[in-house]
Amino acid sequence: MITIGGFNTSLDRSVVLEELRPGGVNRVHDVQTWPGGKGLHVALTVAALREPVRLVGLIDEAHRSFFEDRLRSAGVEFHAVVTPGPLRTCLAIREQGVGRVTEILEPGPGTDPETRRRLTSLFLERAGESHLGVLSGSAPPGFEDAVYGELVAFLRKERVRCLVDASGALLRGAVGASAFLIKPNRDELAELVGRPMESVPAAVAAARELSKKGPDTVVVSLGAEGAVAVQGDRAWRAEAPRVDVVNPVGSGDCLLGGIAVGLVRGLTAEAVLALGVACGAANAQSRETGSASRADIDRLLPTVRVERI
Repeated sequence: MITIGGFNTSLDRSVVLEELRPGGVNRVHDVQTWPGGKGLHVALTVAALREPVRLVGLIDEAHRSFFEDRLRSAGVEFHAVVTPGPLRTCLAIREQGVGRVTEILEPGPGTDPETRRRLTSLFLERAGESHLGVLSGSAPPGFEDAVYGELVAFLRKERVRCLVDASGALLRGAVGASAFLIKPNRDELAELVGRPMESVPAAVAAARELSKKGPDTVVVSLGAEGAVAVQGDRAWRAEAPRVDVVNPVGSGDCLLGGIAVGLVRGLTAEAVLALGVACGAANAQSRETGSASRADIDRLLPTVRVERI
């Protein structure tokens, strides 16, 4: 079992237009909405790979059945904490004419002390019964910056490995608490180490630097360039397969879902990274945000090249 803390669930809305015109009138010709949030995307990927998975996150009454029906049909156990405020909406604007995606992310509903206590307690209880815990995405307003570090430290005492995909202070807290694995993207890594990541070697060097500060493994997602992983004195690069990109939003989340599955299955480091990259690529060719089908993953996995660097 894999338990995912995706506390800041959202409505993922995607709109398509020819070209975004800031300050002008923009008319879209395709609008779709799905249950979302980074943790939910991770959970869907784990379920697509047929591994048992739980998601702990917020829900409001207006969208409860929408989320429960989607997650149940996908094979995800949803352990929800009800918030009186509305869920946030994350908007992805896809410009067909220029091949660009712009994301507009709301912060999420404010949380009172009881809601925060219920979310963290439920996550720790379920993760304590699991092979692996995952903390993915932002925390809703009201949470302290130290929350991910505190949760990681608790699970370490329980001998439960915890994977973290976050940014800013949340990610720094996880590094300081020696999370088993962290998965920043290029921009998050640059913010963490205080310098730009202009090349793959620069990303590897920064990942090595972070690995000395506590995490057992550092995986850096690099979009179309694939991903790199550092574990102690070893490092690997996985090249992403070429796909017709439809919607790349959520690919890093799907990558983390594949990594989580590879870890609980006891795969080699190379095979874990390859599975993650195949999941990310599968998502990029899907219309739905954060959705990787098993058929696409199986088709792409043999095409992922991993090399020791």
